[in-house]
Amino acid sequence: MADKELERKKQQLESDLNETQIRIRRYTLDPRLRDDPNAKKDNALRDACDAAWKAWLEVWEQYNALGPAATDKELLKVEKEWRAVDHSVDLIQRELITAEDYAAGKRTVFGLTVALGLLILLYLLTHGVRSLDFSTFEPFPEWGPMKYFEVAFWSGFGALCGLLFLATYYLTRRDFDRWYQLWYVSTALRAPFLSVILMVVVLEFVEWYGEGTWMQDYLLEEGNKFYFIVLLSFCLGLMSQETSGVIRQLAEGVVSFVRAAVGRVSSRLGSAISRADVPRR
Repeated sequence: MADKELERKKQQLESDLNETQIRIRRYTLDPRLRDDPNAKKDNALRDACDAAWKAWLEVWEQYNALGPAATDKELLKVEKEWRAVDHSVDLIQRELITAEDYAAGKRTVFGLTVALGLLILLYLLTHGVRSLDFSTFEPFPEWGPMKYFEVAFWSGFGALCGLLFLATYYLTRRDFDRWYQLWYVSTALRAPFLSVILMVVVLEFVEWYGEGTWMQDYLLEEGNKFYFIVLLSFCLGLMSQETSGVIRQLAEGVVSFVRAAVGRVSSRLGSAISRADVPRR
């Protein structure tokens, strides 16, 4: 098997292991698994969660022992162990499925669908479309600050599409968690702001760095830049969790820069006055 295919398979296995870890944690926190001498079934589920966690830790240890040069046979062995653990978690989930979780999932999907429809309607209205005649569509200017409204709209579309897929994915798995409803709301609200900040860095950098290159001739050409903004903004919204991680890296760099600048100013201010200049009381 090719090295790239092995690497892709290894990354997928890591993602599956992390997903199983999250499921075990969620089920462990379920109020029905509290220690109750009179609830034999719930106590058995709690013991099953504890056993699943121990088994997951063993598989996680095997995965981390693979190393960068893992073979297909080694990956298959770890994957087999993971599938056994994941099946044991499925048996726990089977006992915890409730109609309330399904209803919460349906409400979430309905709310996301309505939000997406309203956002599309607002987008069309702000772009000059008042009827089914789309020839009146006029995008925001590609130069100046108005282009970031385009970024906000398309990142919002991406975030809502991603959240809709995620919510329906968990519904099909019969594993929607009603405690995550507000997480969907917060993710949808913050995605446009995170994308705008990153696109400020990308667009202003590209406009400066790409001057006189193919970027200016193609990506930044009048008309093409709109599609460039749409593509990047939608993808940043769709991958809102990863976008949040990139923003965190950017924020750390900004804080380090400000800390260094303040440190220099403080040092200069401190050296401007000697101890002899300070009046004694």
